[in-house]
Amino acid sequence: MMWIIPLLAMLVSIAFAWKLSTQAAQRKKWSDMLFAASLWMFVVATYGEFYGSAFGWNPWMYKVYYFAAIALVAYMAAATLYARTEHLLSKVFVAYTLAVSFTFLITLIVAPVQPDIFEQRGPIGGEYMPSSVRLYSPLLSAVGGVILLISAALSWWQTRRFGFATIFIAAMILSSGGVISKYVAWPGILPTTEFLGIIAYYIGVQQLAHDSINISRENRGGGERGAQSHS
Repeated sequence: MMWIIPLLAMLVSIAFAWKLSTQAAQRKKWSDMLFAASLWMFVVATYGEFYGSAFGWNPWMYKVYYFAAIALVAYMAAATLYARTEHLLSKVFVAYTLAVSFTFLITLIVAPVQPDIFEQRGPIGGEYMPSSVRLYSPLLSAVGGVILLISAALSWWQTRRFGFATIFIAAMILSSGGVISKYVAWPGILPTTEFLGIIAYYIGVQQLAHDSINISRENRGGGERGAQSHS
């Protein structure tokens, strides 16, 4: 019954991703688009976990799941950087994420998968992939994870916007699953931490969106008051 938790996480994240996609279409900001993209990748990753737990794995489902699971953290990091400022560093990391994830996808499509994959059920990692594919994990997941944590913590310190603090907590929850699963035999650890982490992540993103709206209103109000004083 381990498929229930990833299925629930997938259904909840679909609602989250749809909401963020609607906001991105309205606001047309890079950070919103990247937040939405990261959540759709989470949808794909949790669908893969659900499918693999309920029906077993096949090579193509494994590849779809593996791409989303590895790439999504880098997109979370890029979105968090852009939510703070559209600085050159943010643009460089977005370009890095797009270029590396595209190369990763092409390499993954043509890569062979060990036939033992057909015998597996439940959460799996990259052990059935060749080394040419696994090398992208540190380039996207590890680098993205470090930047996500640092950017969220630093942005909270500089702005005191609670959305960044919530995203930092979400990143800690998401990263804790792999560590805890090494010491706890229960196979539901990873999907449970993913489920809780993505809820915290969505709350953080919504807090940032709310703060951004309030800041825009304050700026417009200040501009209007300044214009009235000059008149």
